[in-house]
Amino acid sequence: MASSPNTKSTSTTETVRGDHRFDIAGYSRKQGVEAGNVLTSATFAVGGFDWAIRYYPDGKGDEAFVSAFIRLVTPTTPLVTPSATARARFDLRLVDRATGLPRSVRRSVEPAAFDAGRARKCERGARAFMARAELAASPYLRDDRLTVECVLDVVQGTRLSRTTASPETVEPPPQPDLRGHLGALLRTQVGADVAFTVQAEAFRAHRVVLAARSPVLKAELSGSPPTVAVDGMTPLVFKTLLHFIYTDALPGLGDLGREEYRELVRNLLAAADRYAMHRLKQICRVILQEELDAKTVAAALDSAGHSRHCQALGDGCVQFMPSSGLEG
Repeated sequence: MASSPNTKSTSTTETVRGDHRFDIAGYSRKQGVEAGNVLTSATFAVGGFDWAIRYYPDGKGDEAFVSAFIRLVTPTTPLVTPSATARARFDLRLVDRATGLPRSVRRSVEPAAFDAGRARKCERGARAFMARAELAASPYLRDDRLTVECVLDVVQGTRLSRTTASPETVEPPPQPDLRGHLGALLRTQVGADVAFTVQAEAFRAHRVVLAARSPVLKAELSGSPPTVAVDGMTPLVFKTLLHFIYTDALPGLGDLGREEYRELVRNLLAAADRYAMHRLKQICRVILQEELDAKTVAAALDSAGHSRHCQALGDGCVQFMPSSGLEG
């Protein structure tokens, strides 16, 4: 008896993909205005809708971070009303100035709903897109220029197809998310093999991760007991240090006041010097130099004086003093 071929039916979501790069030249002249200062790209059409990238160099509510969003501006199809909604996956990226390659910073896993007629739902993105200090020390901001890229997959509808069974098509690999995976490892503490006590507060971590990120920790943890006491540091500073070790980024610190944030960064600079975390030291220097004023220069000089690797911060303070009337 002849057998019928195996068949299958598949329901797929059809999408239209488009991307746009927003090049911001003369970046330094566009920041330092005020929180909420926004730069908007030219509109571009994807999936029958007009879109625009909106970038906040001074943050949207938090001056410690830059903010970035993708906004549904207005439909390009005349038959679609301005209050219509679109569904789209978005991927907001920054482009490496040296290589020209983009890095995903904030993306949606599932299609997000955009509503052109509602101010709170016409755009999606991140207020804490990236710490301003991290951006300043990154390869994305070079020669006073920054490029923000957005890739959009706009949902068009669903399609039902019937085909003869065949080997599954291999899906392309997803975007790398090492930062997210290591951050989850720190949060869950799965496989943690060393504990640190800081002012009676305990933190569990993984020796191999710490050793890979800091030569000082690599030496200190070699043959050390399972519990290590850390002196001269507050729990918040150590927690922030661990977060950077695992994710290569500073955590959101929106609940801190401005002076509390400055103090944390000063102490974090000392911790970065202590453990030879060179990238973290540079980020802290940038933050402190941006925050210099008559009230903070003395404290910053004190921090620089206690660290043999903080000459740049000290020089910044000395340059600041004549213009502020602090000499003599």
